[in-house]
Amino acid sequence: METRILAGVLLWDNEGQYVLETVMENRYKLVLPQIITFTQSDEKVTSDELGEQHVGKNVIARCFV
Repeated sequence: METRILAGVLLWDNEGQYVLETVMENRYKLVLPQIITFTQSDEKVTSDELGEQHVGKNVIARCFV
């Protein structure tokens, strides 16, 4: 499966997994583990450190396409 680095909003899907929703409203599953960058603060966290406080934030992450 191919992967790409994409920007979008970090969300939960129905299966309880993190997904990235792009401006075009497409959803992509994140490649785990990885380091995720938050676009508004340039803060970087590992996927293991993600929590509810990160959902809904704009991020740059590697995703399966």
